[in-house]
Amino acid sequence: MRNKDAKMAGRPQQSSNLQSPIRVPQFRHGGNIYAFAREHELRPEDVLDFSASINPLGWPRGVAAAYRRTLSLAVHYPEPYAETLTAALARYHNLAPETLIVGNGSTQLIYLLARVLKPRRVLIVAPSFSEHETAFRLVGTQVSRFVSCPPMFTLSVEQLRRRLAEGYDTLVLTNPNSPTGALVPGEIMLDIVHWCRRSRVRLLVDETFVDWVEGESLKGLVPGQPHLFILRSLTKFFALPGLRVGYAITHQRNVKQLVKQIEPWSVNTVAQTVAAACLNDRRFVRRSRTFMVRERLWIERQLAAIAGIEVFPSQVNFLLLRIKKHGCPAADVARQLAKYDILIRDCSNFAGLGKQFLRIAIRRRAENKRLLAALGTVLNTQKG
Repeated sequence: MRNKDAKMAGRPQQSSNLQSPIRVPQFRHGGNIYAFAREHELRPEDVLDFSASINPLGWPRGVAAAYRRTLSLAVHYPEPYAETLTAALARYHNLAPETLIVGNGSTQLIYLLARVLKPRRVLIVAPSFSEHETAFRLVGTQVSRFVSCPPMFTLSVEQLRRRLAEGYDTLVLTNPNSPTGALVPGEIMLDIVHWCRRSRVRLLVDETFVDWVEGESLKGLVPGQPHLFILRSLTKFFALPGLRVGYAITHQRNVKQLVKQIEPWSVNTVAQTVAAACLNDRRFVRRSRTFMVRERLWIERQLAAIAGIEVFPSQVNFLLLRIKKHGCPAADVARQLAKYDILIRDCSNFAGLGKQFLRIAIRRRAENKRLLAALGTVLNTQKG
């Protein structure tokens, strides 16, 4: 546990009155180590962040060199629509470049889609990333939720069809899901794709975490499915959250509409070059997937040995947990872990979850051991 006085010795002192210069939205996201560091009088690099699900292996080899080479180009404007990166992504996915559009993280593209599509009624499968709902509400769309529930967070296609038949024109679905880690099987996704087309319902599939199970992506369907929009990100798998690179895959007719309304120069030169370098390292891709399968299995077993924790199955690089100990909400666990300089994701504000749910990223073995030790101590000392 942190001894605050000892840890601050020899460290540049920070003012305890340091405040964020902007008002932070009420919905909390993971990965805000800067706010956590300010609150706990730490440097950001001293925080062990399990709240953001980033590849623990870091950048692929060669990316740092590409970054350094590109800095000299910062005196020039970047390509307005990231044409070179778009071509690299097309080669990586074996798609036509005309079916891709690159943005400043997939979040920019979520808001772009909302502005361009302007649907009347949207149904979002929850729990889900909050920015989908926020973006559509901003353009005046009526938004509703279709909640999948524990223990398996399975999706009932029949129930989903009945809800969509109530007059929705757009369905938003995240696969694999965040924050649950659950994967909707391919045959069910195909059923949803074809049903939506027959029913004239747009289908927006957020595949931010599908890199861990690439074979489950719907990207190959895009040329023949004009109603299908797929969101992807390089943030999670290639560890680029600070550079902000995301992309959408959709029919070329849709891409033409989106390009008309996206801001030029959305992605800076460094981000474009680093992202392209990531795509060249296929060995890193294979190594990351092998590492994650092994480490996820290991940490699942360790968590199962800690009394008071339920672990939900995951296909990605994070785990959803439920604290079964009565009177011990996830928010309290998060506050206690903060004393160890550990940041986790309290999931109590996700639709369909509750105050007992939290999410942890899967990191390297030594870091995972540190979390497990702290979590075991916290749960043993919490009153039931």
